[in-house]
Amino acid sequence: MSWVVAESFPLHEMEPNGLTKENLQGRWEEVADDMALIPERNVRVVEENGIVRVEVSEEMYDCMRGM
Repeated sequence: MSWVVAESFPLHEMEPNGLTKENLQGRWEEVADDMALIPERNVRVVEENGIVRVEVSEEMYDCMRGM
């Protein structure tokens, strides 16, 4: 499966802005659910080198772009 970065944040900026990996994932899983996609198969959160990325499936990304 191919993944597309939907948004990303430096880890050190997340807490001061009230963000957690869990609430980011939950927000994007709600979007997937609203699109009738299985959230667990279409959204993932990856932390790497001090950056937290929300990645969505290519299918979900295409739906968001209206394709």
